[in-house]
Amino acid sequence: MRHRWRRGLLTVVVGLLVAGCFAPSPPMFGDGEAVPEEASRVPLPVRPGPDGTWALNAPAAAGLLGQGRTLVRLDGAENGGWRLALPAEFALTSHQPGAAHSVLGGGRRVVLVGGRDGRRGPSAIAGLDPDQGLLIWRQALPPGSQVFLLENSSVVLTAVCRPRSCRLTGWDAGVLQWTRAVSGAVGVVCQADALATADGRSGDHCGPYLVTPDRVGTVDPGDGGLHWQAGLRPPDGIVDRIIKDNDRVIMVTAPAKGSCRATVLASASGVESGDGDRGWRYSFVWDQPQAPRDARTGCRWDRTLPLIVGFRMVLPDAKGALVVDPYFGTMRPSRRLAPGEYLVTYGTMNEIIRAPGRPDRLLYAGADQLVRPHGLSPAARSVTGGFWQDGHRLLLLDHRGNTLWRGTSDCQAFRHADKAVGGPLTYCEGNDLVTLRPVHKD
Repeated sequence: MRHRWRRGLLTVVVGLLVAGCFAPSPPMFGDGEAVPEEASRVPLPVRPGPDGTWALNAPAAAGLLGQGRTLVRLDGAENGGWRLALPAEFALTSHQPGAAHSVLGGGRRVVLVGGRDGRRGPSAIAGLDPDQGLLIWRQALPPGSQVFLLENSSVVLTAVCRPRSCRLTGWDAGVLQWTRAVSGAVGVVCQADALATADGRSGDHCGPYLVTPDRVGTVDPGDGGLHWQAGLRPPDGIVDRIIKDNDRVIMVTAPAKGSCRATVLASASGVESGDGDRGWRYSFVWDQPQAPRDARTGCRWDRTLPLIVGFRMVLPDAKGALVVDPYFGTMRPSRRLAPGEYLVTYGTMNEIIRAPGRPDRLLYAGADQLVRPHGLSPAARSVTGGFWQDGHRLLLLDHRGNTLWRGTSDCQAFRHADKAVGGPLTYCEGNDLVTLRPVHKD
């Protein structure tokens, strides 16, 4: 009797597993079969900025949208909506995390960074309760402050750096946790490739690194302790960009005034053997063809443009941009573009070579592979699987380029970051905010 019961239970379990393995996949945009169905339509709660994006766009984690002096939470299955009129000091206009009038976080922890007319840099920080829609604390900051959100922590780091010292302060929910003075020439550098995200979203993109002439380290959120990385010495120059690639720390210096010389230095990886155990270095004359000349350095340089494009790293050398694997850098074969050329992706998985007056082409093209579907302009961007936005046009295309659905959007359409590519998409239609979900064709 007992053996029969066990055999029966085993049969049921195996049956459920087999049914799960062979159950049809849910519809996804881009699978060639799914079509859009309107999942929700609400009056547009806050209009985007002039570029069609919002300074705060965190629909997945907390349903938040913010621009200017208006911050809202959208009604959801688990969230009640609210609308908050922000003080002018905390108006949201910047996509650069930590800058005045920006936001750090975007999920359960949201910190607004304030600014005031006539003052350079942040003036204060304030905490948002995303459930109640209230600013629950405010902390004024001294002039010259920088603001960072420490990784995997609720601690906000503020730093005031002078030529010979830096004072670091940790805040949690507006309450002082610790202060630490670091002597010598110290800079605090954002761990981020570009200082603004391509889709206009803000978030945890700016974890801090401390950089001295001979050391690089991080800050412990618990007590402000400094953790210097053994054997890692910064390159000469002003390190203004730090990128993490697995266990590598990649430091990039700003182009020097006049000469425009810059250096990229990648740390050793800590691997015991193989190509990955050595770091790499590359020095060059910085020239980004798509950037205007910077007034201070005289170089074509834009700190908001990313160096990581698709799966590659682009070193903007005046002799022609050098395209490398970001982990192995110059230790592996690379490709040099012609002077004036640069890479873009426009939301696709493909790296596209672009230059003024020349047609776009793929960096690595397969047989019969197109740069983009026929009928789209070079400004078209891929939003999610099969969906493209070209100006105000919004199109869902199948694998052959046939149009399955068309509409218009007055903002930059976006997919939900917590969903897989091909999942729900949100756009603006007139005075409405519309979300589409994929469904099977009838």
